[in-house]
Amino acid sequence: MSSTEQIGGVTLDLSRYPGEDFYCDGDVEDELLAIARDNGEDAFHRIIEEKKSWPILYHLSPMRENIVGWLPFAGTENVLEIGAGPGAITGLLSRRCRSVTCVELSKKRSLINAYRHRDRDNIRILVGNFQDIEPTLPEEYDYIFLIGVLEYAGSYLPGEDPFARELKLLKKHLKPGTGRLVIAIENRLGMKYFAGCREDHSGRYFDGIESYENTPKSPAETFSKPALSALLARAGFPEVQFYYPYPDYKFTDTVYSKKRPPKASELSRNIRNFDRDRLLLFDEKKAYAGVLDDGLYDIFANSFAVVTGAPLPVAYCRFSGERAQEYRIRTEITEDGSGARHVVKYPLCEKARDHVARMADSYRKLRARYEQDSSLVIAPCQLTEDGGAAFAFIEGKTLEEVLEEKLDAGDREGFCALLREYLRRVGANPQVPASDYDMTFQNLILSGTTWTAIDYEWEVDHAIPASDLLGRSLVLFLREDPARKEKLRELLPEEELLSLAGLTREKLEALSQEEDAFQENIAAGSLPPGRALKLLGGKVIRPAELQSVEELEEARRRHEEDVRAQREREQALVRVKVYFDTGNGYNEKETFMPEAFYEREGLVSFAVRAGRNVRALRLDPASVPCVAMLRRAEFTGEEKSGALFSRYVTHNGTACGGGAVLFATGDPWFSLDLQKIRKKSGRRGEDAGTVDELTFTIQMAGIPGTMSEAIQKGSR
Repeated sequence: MSSTEQIGGVTLDLSRYPGEDFYCDGDVEDELLAIARDNGEDAFHRIIEEKKSWPILYHLSPMRENIVGWLPFAGTENVLEIGAGPGAITGLLSRRCRSVTCVELSKKRSLINAYRHRDRDNIRILVGNFQDIEPTLPEEYDYIFLIGVLEYAGSYLPGEDPFARELKLLKKHLKPGTGRLVIAIENRLGMKYFAGCREDHSGRYFDGIESYENTPKSPAETFSKPALSALLARAGFPEVQFYYPYPDYKFTDTVYSKKRPPKASELSRNIRNFDRDRLLLFDEKKAYAGVLDDGLYDIFANSFAVVTGAPLPVAYCRFSGERAQEYRIRTEITEDGSGARHVVKYPLCEKARDHVARMADSYRKLRARYEQDSSLVIAPCQLTEDGGAAFAFIEGKTLEEVLEEKLDAGDREGFCALLREYLRRVGANPQVPASDYDMTFQNLILSGTTWTAIDYEWEVDHAIPASDLLGRSLVLFLREDPARKEKLRELLPEEELLSLAGLTREKLEALSQEEDAFQENIAAGSLPPGRALKLLGGKVIRPAELQSVEELEEARRRHEEDVRAQREREQALVRVKVYFDTGNGYNEKETFMPEAFYEREGLVSFAVRAGRNVRALRLDPASVPCVAMLRRAEFTGEEKSGALFSRYVTHNGTACGGGAVLFATGDPWFSLDLQKIRKKSGRRGEDAGTVDELTFTIQMAGIPGTMSEAIQKGSR
C-alpha cells in the first residue's frame, strides 16, 4: 500500500498515519468532504447560507484566513502549519508563501483540506500524531503556525507541562535567527466571557475565568496574557509581540497592536455568538471604553495573536473581505524603522486589483474639487510596486469620535455646529464632477481646523448633494451603535435634525434603503458576519433584573407582537385556497380564497361557486406538510352527490387509509374533475351560464418539517 496519496497538486503523506481517525466531529465532516470535493471555494458562501450550520460556517468561511492575512510575507517562505484541520488558513498560506507543510491527525480532515486546495502544487500534508511526525521535520521553517491548536496540547502530548513542551519541540524547527512562531488563541480573561459568552471549548459560563475548576477534563486550556507570556519565556522565546484580533481570532476583521490600539468607537461588533446562546450582562463597548482609558485592553481582549521575534512593521490591519471579490481589500498601518507611519490598501484577491489601482485617480479628482479653497484636504495617494495604494498617515480624531464625545456630553450646540461644518466643507465646489460616496464621519480626520478625507475608494464622477452624504453618514453613525439613536433623540428632536441636514423624513428613509442596496451590491457573492449571525446565531439573553422598566415594557410589547405575527403566519399557512381550471390549467390568476369556518379538531368548512366553464377544482388545504382528509365534497344540499365526488378526487400525497392523506410537501392539494362529476350527475344539458354551488369540509393537522423531510427521504 502506497504511503502517499495525491489529490490534484496536494500530496498526503500517510507514512505515519495510524490507520484510524481518533478525532472526528461526526457526520458534518462527511458533509464537508463532499462540499470540498464537489465545489470550488467561490460556492462556499452560498452553501453556508443554505446549510445554516455552525461547523460549516466555521470551517469554510473565508474570514478564517484573516488571522494570518496581515503578516508581511515576501513569497519566499517555507511554512509549517500544525493542526491544519480542513484547511481554513492553508489556502492563504499556499498563495502567499513558497511552500506549506501541514501536520494533521485526521485523514478525513486532511482530505477535506486537499480537495479544497487541489489546484495548488505547494502543499504537503503529513497525516498522523504530532508526536510521531515531529522528529522527521526539518529545521528550516520561516514560520510555524499554531492557530487554535496550542490550547489542545494537553490532549495529544502526555507528561508534565505539555504546552511548554510543544513550544520547545517546535522551536528547534525554526530557521535560526529569523524563524517565527505564530500562535492564535482565545484569552482566558476575554471581555466577552465576563459579559456572558460561554467558554469557547467547554461551553460553560465563566469556565476560563474560574480557571476551569468546574471542568477538570476540559478539552482545552487557554491563558491570560501574563500566563501566555510566561509560558513562551519558559519555552525559550524571550522576545514576543502580542497582537489583538477583533472581535476574535476565528472571524477577525481587525488586528490591533500596542502601537495602534483600538479606539472605543471601533469596538461595537461584540455580538458574535454563532454557535450557541449567550447572556448579555453589560454593554461590552462601554466596558471597553473604561478599559482603554486605563490602558488595560491587552488584558481583556477576546483573543491573542502572538508572533515571536522582533516587532513586525504592521501596527494595524482592517479587512474588508465580506464583499464581492472585485472589492475585497485589506488596509494596513505600518511603521518603518524611523517610526514614520504609512497607510496601505492591498487587494485581497486578483479581481480586486483594479479597485485598488483606481484610488490614485480618485485622489487627483477629489483634490481638484476641494483643495482649491482648502475646504477639505484629501489624503495623498500613490500606487506601490507590490500592487497597493499608499496614503499619508493623518494624526487626529475622526469626526465620528468627536461627534460621539459631543453626544455623550450632551453638547447640543457643538454637535449641530459639526454637522453644519460638514455640510459646508463637503458641499464645496459642487460644479466639479467628483464626490466621495463614502465621505462618512469615520473617514474624516479632524486636526485643529483642518479636515482631511482619508478613505475614498467609492469616488464617483459627479457631485452628490452634501445633504445626501450627511444623511448617509447619519444612517451609518446610528447603525454602528444603536445606543446612539436614543442619545441623539434626547439631544436633538428629529424634526430639528432633519431641518439642519436639509432632509425630509422620506428622504432619510430613501437614503437608508439606498444604503441597504449598496451594501447588498458590494457584498454579492459573500456572506457578511451580520447576515451569518441572523441565519444561525444563538439567542442573546439579557436577565430581567438588568433591564429597566422601559426595556421590560418594550420586551413585553415585542413578545406580544411576535405572538400575534406567529398566529397570523400559522393562520395563513392553514388557510384554504381554491384554484379553477377553465382550460388554462391551474394558475395563480384563477384562484379564490373562500370564507372558511374553522371548527374544533382541525375541521374547516367552506362553499365554492363554479360556473360551467370550470373544468376542475383544486383545493389547497394548507401551505405546510400535513395529514388531511376531505370529509365532505358535494353539490350544496345534495348529500348523495358526495359518493360521486369521492370517485373523481386525486391528490399529491400518500393515502393512509380511512380517507386520510399524508402530504410530505409544503404544497398539498386535492383535485376534483368537475366535468366528469357533472356528466355522471346528469348536469350536462343545463345552460352554460349556470353556476354550481359546492360545499366542502376538510380536516387537517400539520406535521413538523423535519418529519416531512424524513418521510420524503424514506419514500425515495
